[in-house]
Amino acid sequence: MNLKEKVREVVSQIEIFTKEEIETIVDITIVDSYKKGTILLKEGQIPTKCYMVLEGCIREYQIIDGEEKSTAFYMEGESCTSYVNKGRTVSSNHYWECAEDCILTISHQNFEDQLRTLVPRLDAIISHVAMEKLNNAKEEWSDFVSSSPEERYLNLLQNRPSLLNRIPHHQIASYLGMKPQSLSRIRKRTLEKIKNSKID
Repeated sequence: MNLKEKVREVVSQIEIFTKEEIETIVDITIVDSYKKGTILLKEGQIPTKCYMVLEGCIREYQIIDGEEKSTAFYMEGESCTSYVNKGRTVSSNHYWECAEDCILTISHQNFEDQLRTLVPRLDAIISHVAMEKLNNAKEEWSDFVSSSPEERYLNLLQNRPSLLNRIPHHQIASYLGMKPQSLSRIRKRTLEKIKNSKID
């Protein structure tokens, strides 16, 4: 599958777009590749670009008391967007790092202005998608703060299992709000339960 096909596949998942709008977006979308470890955004920078993952994974993290705290992982089909307050982009309080070799679409203000001209419905569509994303994020956060460490791990295992095979153990532990040793114990208990259930 070439890059344009990858873009088409991802954009087509947004069912609101017409076929003509999808092709317009595919034609002008900017795609680039980045090596694992590339920092796309640093704390304190004013974000000027947004990204969507075609291949790979982007890790979002903060540095608190000198320690990296993973706050999100963006995988294929997911987008990294900047926070905007009353039309103004504010300084980032986090980092975006390529956790793997990545192929990403790149969006910036000029690109978005061009796209709005070609797809007049874009603002309405973006608002709809952003609202869905916000509602999902609220639900995920509510589940996260009300769940135990083991429940968080089981939820990740059920909903994003590939993440566990692609991201270093200590970063997963940070994301789940626990120490690596605690994650090791939970993973061991979970594997034993699965093994015992198969025996039974």
